[in-house]
Amino acid sequence: MKYCPHCGNPVRETAKFCPSCGQALNNTGQASTTPGSNSENNQIKGFYDSATAKLSHYTGEEGAVKVNIGDLFSEVFKHHTKDEANSIFIAGTKNTTPALADVSDEWAKPWLFSRILLGFLLAFAALLYMADSFENSNAIPGLIMVGAFAVPFSGLVFFFEANAFKDISLFEIVKVFFIGGIFSLVVTLFLYQFVSFSAANQIFGVLTLKDSLAIGLVEELGKVLIVSYFISQLDVRHILDGILIGAAVGAGFAAFETAGYIYNAGTNDLVAVAILRGWSAIGGHLVWAAIAGGAIMIVKRDQPFKFSQLLDTRFLVFFILAVLMHATWDWDVTVLGSDYLKLILLIVLAWIVVFVLMNAGLKEISHLKQQAQS
Repeated sequence: MKYCPHCGNPVRETAKFCPSCGQALNNTGQASTTPGSNSENNQIKGFYDSATAKLSHYTGEEGAVKVNIGDLFSEVFKHHTKDEANSIFIAGTKNTTPALADVSDEWAKPWLFSRILLGFLLAFAALLYMADSFENSNAIPGLIMVGAFAVPFSGLVFFFEANAFKDISLFEIVKVFFIGGIFSLVVTLFLYQFVSFSAANQIFGVLTLKDSLAIGLVEELGKVLIVSYFISQLDVRHILDGILIGAAVGAGFAAFETAGYIYNAGTNDLVAVAILRGWSAIGGHLVWAAIAGGAIMIVKRDQPFKFSQLLDTRFLVFFILAVLMHATWDWDVTVLGSDYLKLILLIVLAWIVVFVLMNAGLKEISHLKQQAQS
C-alpha cells in the first residue's frame, strides 16, 4: 500500500494526484511507502488539505484550498491615502461596479477594516476613561454600543473589501446590517417559542449538548431565513455576494445581541464582557452567517431563490457545520480545561470553512470569464 506524502491517506500506486487532498504526487507518480514518515507539521498540513479538499467538493470545485495569510493581510500595515479608502466605500454603485473582465480572481488584500477596528478601539478606550476616571455615567451607553459593534462591523468591512465583484453598495450592506440583524433576532425569538430546554439548564443554568444543539439550530435558522430574503431581494448571483450578505446579517445579529449581554452584565462586569464577546465575535455569528450565505449561493447561482434550495445537500453540509460550531461554542465543555482554547479552535475552524467558500467564489470568476469568451 502507498500513502500520500501530504495527507497520509492511502492512494493507488499509479496515482498522480491524491484523491483525498488533491495534491500532486512525485514525478514518478509514486507516493510515500509509509504513512508515518512525515513531520508533525506535514501531518497538520495534510489534514488541512484533506479537509478543505472534501469541503471544496461541495462547492463544485476540486483540490485543497491554499490561503497565504501573510499575503492576505499584507496591506494592513502599509500606508494608504484617504482617496484609497473612499474608492473602497463608493464601490457597488451603478458607476463603480466593474465589468466582469475587470474583476480579479486573485485573493483580495483587505486593509480598511483594520483602520475601522482601530477607530472603534480608540473610541472604546476614550469612553472607558470617561466612565472610570471621571465617573461619568453618560459614557456607559456609548461604551456598550462601541464595544458591541467594534469587531462585527469591522469584520463586515473585511468581507465588503473581499467581494471582488464590487456589485453591492455600502448603503445596501449597512441596511442589511441593521434591518437584517434586528429581524434575524426577532425571527430567532419566535423560533425559540417551539424549543424546550433541559432541567439542568432550568435549574443550574448548564447547557447540555441537546440544549446547545437547539440553540445552534434555532439561531442559525433564524439568520438563514433573513439572509435568504436579502439574497432574493437584492437578486445577487455570486458566491462572494452571498458571503457578504450573510456576514452583514450575522454582524448585525452579533452586535445587537452583544450590546444586550454587555448591558445585562452590570457596571462591574461590563468591560470584561465587552472584551470577551468583542474578540471572540471574529469567529461567531459574523462568520457562521457568512458561511450560510455563501452556501445558499452555491445552490442558487443565477437562478431565482427558492426555499427548496435549502434542502440541497451542498447547502446542508455547510449549514450543519455552522450549527455544530455554534452548538459547540455554547456547550458547557472545555478543551484541555480551557474555554478560551475551545473558542480559538472554533474560530480557526470557522474561518477555514469561510476560506473554502471564498476560494470557490474566486474560481467562479474564472469560470464566468471562460463562459463569456466561449
